Amino acid sequence: MEYLVKEMGFKSVYFDDDTFNIGKERILKMCSEIDRRRLKVPWAIMARADTMDRELLTALKRAGLRGLKYGVESGSQEILDRCRKALDLEKVKQVVRLTKEMNIWVHLTFMFGLPGETRETMEKTIELALALDPDSLQFSIATPWPGTAFYNDLEAKGFLVSRDFSQYDGAKMAVIRTEALSADDLEKALKNARERYVSLGNRIKRHIAHPRFFLRKVHRRIRRWQDAHSGAPTMGPA
Repeated sequence: MEYLVKEMGFKSVYFDDDTFNIGKERILKMCSEIDRRRLKVPWAIMARADTMDRELLTALKRAGLRGLKYGVESGSQEILDRCRKALDLEKVKQVVRLTKEMNIWVHLTFMFGLPGETRETMEKTIELALALDPDSLQFSIATPWPGTAFYNDLEAKGFLVSRDFSQYDGAKMAVIRTEALSADDLEKALKNARERYVSLGNRIKRHIAHPRFFLRKVHRRIRRWQDAHSGAPTMGPA
């Protein structure tokens, strides 16, 4: 982090580690070291909501943390239990609320098509995602990696609808079905969830709550427009 900031000129840092906050003492020491080295730069992480608490959040924010990404995946506790994610949705609600109270940007991820998925459980997921009211939100379709137990189970049941790995992008399309849902059902649920999230009312509310992030987004788009019309590349992080 120090090298990226001081030697490479990075203006922000993101740790793409979905269990970044495993090991509380390690994280507390890291935060103290960031303070000691005076790394005055905004940064963000992925983390498990069930291993986060007020002490950790306080230390992380003091060290410059500005954003947190929590993987919730489903609004159905039964589905999470079947996937052995070991995540308590009540704990998730508490931690998301606490993170927002501390004015740390909250990004949540959810997916459709996990084992046991139905129309009812997908609706639960959408309702929970909107009720948690994160600053940003990501929906996708469960996509199995070859060689995993998930992939092997789907293959054995005949639930893989494509083996063209160029299509294995859960943000765009479904390559699986479930006992209750077709690939088309999953894609429709994805579209429905996104449309409900990006409604005008939700967008206005997010911009009012975090005007700085909104202005940064506008600034980035202006720079991209200028680059496109001047032929000059943008230098440095966007």
